[in-house]
Amino acid sequence: MTMKREIRELTRRGALAALGSWRALGCEYASIINGVPRPWDPKAPELIELEARQRGVQLLSLTNDEHVKSILAALVEYVERSLTVSQAAADMRKMGTVLAPGGSA
Repeated sequence: MTMKREIRELTRRGALAALGSWRALGCEYASIINGVPRPWDPKAPELIELEARQRGVQLLSLTNDEHVKSILAALVEYVERSLTVSQAAADMRKMGTVLAPGGSA
């Protein structure tokens, strides 16, 4: 299922706003963990690099244009996946599908 153009634009704007808020909070780096972009709390870059290596995740700089493009793409993909799952759950509720013992979702 592809999203409508308006929703895609809202998603893109939301991703840009999220990135802006990370920067406003003083975050300089992010990583994509299990498909979800996550900013690193502001702290010494050496500590962030060490922790990223320990976790086995790539460290992406919010000042590197290529990294920012990757982060934005991951944010948009994450929102698209979330919307698809939400839509599927809503469709199942409309049909009265039981998702868990004890009731319908």
